[in-house]
Amino acid sequence: MGFLTDAEKQGLGASGGAEARHTNRSHEIDRLAQFFPDGTKVKMPVEVARLPLGSETTKTVLEYGTSREVIFRCTLAVEFGDRVRLTNKDGSLDAEAEVTAVQIGKSETLVAVRFITEIPNWIIKA
Repeated sequence: MGFLTDAEKQGLGASGGAEARHTNRSHEIDRLAQFFPDGTKVKMPVEVARLPLGSETTKTVLEYGTSREVIFRCTLAVEFGDRVRLTNKDGSLDAEAEVTAVQIGKSETLVAVRFITEIPNWIIKA
């Protein structure tokens, strides 16, 4: 006797299960993004370093952004009020930010941070 995953209970096969997980991941980040109504979907690869420098680092992708905040998936153990440094490969983004929200989901941890200082032109809406 085995246990069925939620995807199997809904009649989804092996490929449907992967699609269901992707949909669930998107739904989780969309739920957090609703608190940032001026946000824009972005796909910017960055490195996240816990401050003080020399602490843990991880690579991720910024998912949503405003002129002052960003949301991303994170494998680091961060809490409300922690500080992180976000840098991208070409150096156009190198900013310190404070964690303003952490959402621990079924499949991942989502983090929202607010930049400590204004970062001009890092995100441009068309």
